[in-house]
Amino acid sequence: MKTFTAGSGMKWVGRSIRRLEDPALVKGRGRFTADLAAAQFVRFVRSPVAAGRIVGVRAPEGICVIRCADLDARPIQPMLDKYNYQPIEQPILARDVVRFVGEPIAAVFASSAVEAEDIADRVEVEIAELPPVVRADDALSADAPNVHDAGNVIVDGEIKTAEFDTAFAEADRRIKVTARSYRQNATPLEPRAAHAVFDPASGRTTLTCTTQMPHLTRTAIADILGFAESDLRVVAPDVGGGFGQKMSLAAEYVVLVWLARKLATSVAWSEDRRENLIASFHSRDQIVALDGAFDANGKLIALAADVVANTGAYSCFPTTCAVEPLMAMAELPGPYHLRAYSCRARAVATHTCAMAPYRGVARPVITFAMERLMDKAAAAFGVCPVEIRKRNLIIHFPFTSATGLVFDEGTYIETLDTAAAAIDLPKFRARQTKARDASFFLGIGFATFSERTGYGSPAFAARGMEITPGWETVDIAMDPSGQV
Repeated sequence: MKTFTAGSGMKWVGRSIRRLEDPALVKGRGRFTADLAAAQFVRFVRSPVAAGRIVGVRAPEGICVIRCADLDARPIQPMLDKYNYQPIEQPILARDVVRFVGEPIAAVFASSAVEAEDIADRVEVEIAELPPVVRADDALSADAPNVHDAGNVIVDGEIKTAEFDTAFAEADRRIKVTARSYRQNATPLEPRAAHAVFDPASGRTTLTCTTQMPHLTRTAIADILGFAESDLRVVAPDVGGGFGQKMSLAAEYVVLVWLARKLATSVAWSEDRRENLIASFHSRDQIVALDGAFDANGKLIALAADVVANTGAYSCFPTTCAVEPLMAMAELPGPYHLRAYSCRARAVATHTCAMAPYRGVARPVITFAMERLMDKAAAAFGVCPVEIRKRNLIIHFPFTSATGLVFDEGTYIETLDTAAAAIDLPKFRARQTKARDASFFLGIGFATFSERTGYGSPAFAARGMEITPGWETVDIAMDPSGQV
């Protein structure tokens, strides 16, 4: 007997799709990068300071130390053609200066991972420390040290609708909120790892690594090292957690490919937990300041926003450092009906680990900021948090936002009412008041969010990126037995 879910048959929407990856993983038969054997194992020598000039790198006699000058490689330099973007270069290994704790300075290799780690510990690096700047707001100061010659503001985007000034001036009440999302590390079960093997017969290299973007990793590494893209194959096996941390190009992977080609053998690297915490892409370090203009009925009629994203020492490939602040600028004010909008969004370089677009990309902090604005407005107007949201949510569809995003039909108010009814909000308020009299505090919160979908080449091209990741290809073949 066969059973079908609603929408099954020739339709995919609403159909239950059987997962294929689970059986191997739950039986311990997963294929991970660290499981691959290699002839040589790599270990990186990293900066112990956030900012400084490299005076010298010394190693005991007989130890081969790989430096940036040995690689004959172009730096990583993702490009953007909008928003006052300042292109900054990231050397594959630090050449003259270090810009964050954990930045790779040199690489060593040995026939075992343990021996490679012992060798790396014997490499001495002399660094003349320089004053670091680690907070974005400090980096905006006129007297702050520059992380790069281009300055610390490397993206500066602005938007202002035609009706903003008039609507803002007509406000009955203005309410302000400042929210900060502190720096996060994805902390995946499996840290970054790479295995590169050179095939002398074909002259090709196969890189197996913990990546979320194998195709663009191949494109970038071939371009950086200056050889044909067809000479590199990138394999993404089972990956123990990505979340966006493994989406951007890791400089360490470039070293692995270069070394495999240089030695004409197989090389491997797996970062330890400390390396992952200090040197693998971070995210979400962002400050969002909102100034909401409300009319006498509690309707948000204009919104001013200032977004400052601490994007670290370098710009991640391929999305660039602009992805966090520009996503915030485009997605504000969320599913609330608003036409008058002004926003300035900046990416600020600091002496910290570079940022990557983690899952959610700016939307957790802008949603939190908007919901705090609504809660403060509810308190100021003396109405229920549910009611203030119902006065402001989109009700007519399709709706085009102030930044040009089109909202398909949704049931925001109906969903909010359903949630409030499900928890019996009046009954909860009574419990809350009674508990407070006994010095016991019960809390409840409401939030609304609409997930943006349907990203494709036009959406990425609109950002001004030189590389457009919004494409995929599929090859389907049929064998003589008739199987596809």
